[in-house]
Amino acid sequence: MQDASISDRVRELRRRRGMTQEELAEQANLSLAVIKKLEQGGTCRMETYHHLARALGVTTVWFASAGSPEPTEATVDEVVLADMRSAINPPVGFAGRPLYGTADGDHPDLARLGRAVSAVAAKYHADAYDDLAVFMPALVRSAHHHVEVYNTGEQRQEALRLRADITGLVGRYLIQIRAHDLALIALHASLRDALEIGDVPLATASVSSQAWAMLRQGRLAEVERLCVDTAGQIEPKMSKASPDELSGWGYLLLRAAAAASRNNRADEAREYVRAAGAAGARLGRQHENLAGHVAFGPLTPALLGPEIELLDGRPDQALELARDLPRDVGAANTSGWDRHRLDVARAKLQTGDPEKATEIMQTIRAEHPSWLRYQQYGRDITRELLGSRPRMPSQAMLDLADFMGVEP
Repeated sequence: MQDASISDRVRELRRRRGMTQEELAEQANLSLAVIKKLEQGGTCRMETYHHLARALGVTTVWFASAGSPEPTEATVDEVVLADMRSAINPPVGFAGRPLYGTADGDHPDLARLGRAVSAVAAKYHADAYDDLAVFMPALVRSAHHHVEVYNTGEQRQEALRLRADITGLVGRYLIQIRAHDLALIALHASLRDALEIGDVPLATASVSSQAWAMLRQGRLAEVERLCVDTAGQIEPKMSKASPDELSGWGYLLLRAAAAASRNNRADEAREYVRAAGAAGARLGRQHENLAGHVAFGPLTPALLGPEIELLDGRPDQALELARDLPRDVGAANTSGWDRHRLDVARAKLQTGDPEKATEIMQTIRAEHPSWLRYQQYGRDITRELLGSRPRMPSQAMLDLADFMGVEP
């Protein structure tokens, strides 16, 4: 079946399992129309393949099928991201050197560059995406300029560290706005600089962010392998490890867990979360990892537990874990907490409480509208909310659908 289309693979496996289309739809908790569409050559989202994989007893990536994508119209994003692309992925001439364009005309100043990177990190955590789109390309070019000027000694080390930091931030921003291929280019550059200066926490943060981008691309087996291998290379001794080392290692395991759970490997995902939980327990409280601009501690692994149960078709267990989260240990990253709230909203919906699910979505919208607008997961939940009351959706559901750009 190596050369078969996805529709052929689904149809043949369904028949091998002795299931009708109706039975597969029921087992996968999907509509019959989705199964028919898929077997007739249609496509669906990775999450739908995950539901099918669970019903058919295979991993999600079993459905992967090589082939050229369908041609699409060019989008305005190609123009909007042109300056960012120029800074992150510049042309290379015959001299073999990147042509970065206009460099920082002022005298180089590492302290000033460091303050600018910190300011951009604050903008990122405030979901100020429009500001980031303006500031980041110029800041990346300035970092390139500083690296070119300082070619020896401690100043070069600091210039490389700051460039690794800003390109890592750029990569994470690009993931948020779903420019995943460009994000990976930025994160590879960040990793190279971090490895050159031997900054393991910064390099770990770059690998973890790569995994996040690849996860968004559906590269589940690759993500799990990358994170497990890297975690094995940097595994700290719990009694001697620094907070940044524990944080970086724990985050890699959580990325592996996220990939495994989406690839119909819930037991392995739970094991990764338990291991990451040991690192969080060692810290005792949420620790601000400056290398990755993220918080990690007892709460961080606990937030992934409900997601795994939800993906494993156990929304009741997801809600139980959500009720038992560690308390008085500090706060998670805003985006991580909001992602958890989306999980709770979906679990509420799946357990028959669409009103509470809508309320949670409205709260996230009120608090972090810019972040929510970019979340495909949020759009999926919105569609499911509308589907829960197809004849008479509430006004709150309709308002949410309008905000998320989802057709009622």
